[in-house]
Amino acid sequence: MSSSHSRKTYIAVFFALGVLTLIEIWIPGFANKYGNSASVTQKLFAQYNAHWSTWALYALSIAKAGIVGAYFMHLKHETKWLKFIAILPAIAAFYAFVLGAETLFRFYMENNPTLMSQIK
Repeated sequence: MSSSHSRKTYIAVFFALGVLTLIEIWIPGFANKYGNSASVTQKLFAQYNAHWSTWALYALSIAKAGIVGAYFMHLKHETKWLKFIAILPAIAAFYAFVLGAETLFRFYMENNPTLMSQIK
């Protein structure tokens, strides 16, 4: 094995992914036990509201995907151009998500004209 693919590195990655998975398992139980407070986001997107735990799970999933891509797909040791090509679909997916969120926001606001007056 070369120094970039040492057994210690893979063991460290294994434990990092394990810890992140345990955190992902713990978050829903913690969120259900302590709940969350009302916020502007809940007023805006009452029926589409995502709990803080949902966003935490999204972030952890993205972190885990990054670790897997970097080490098991060997992107950590690739050229900058290949890294850019590998991350391009993620950038496109993020852009599509933002456009979808904006569309949902506009649709929701058009169908609930009294919502803006409640927020102000």
